Amino acid sequence: MDLKDKIVGLALVALISLVGWNLKTTWEMKEAVFKLQQGQVILSQQMKKNTNFIKKQVKKLTSRTNKKNKINKKKKRKSNVK
Repeated sequence: MDLKDKIVGLALVALISLVGWNLKTTWEMKEAVFKLQQGQVILSQQMKKNTNFIKKQVKKLTSRTNKKNKINKKKKRKSNVK
């Protein structure tokens, strides 16, 4: 019985240590996933800001080019009329 008790005791110790390691690993993975989700939220906010900025800049450039085109057309019409 003495050897049997030692084997059962070692098996229980191994089982408890595996469960503890599994819980620790699971907790670490949970923390990593949480950090990744936070980073994803921050990145999506930055992407929204950047796309809005780019849209504004594109609007400015297109309005400027449209204004220049209108002025050039008027100049051409005036020169053609003379």
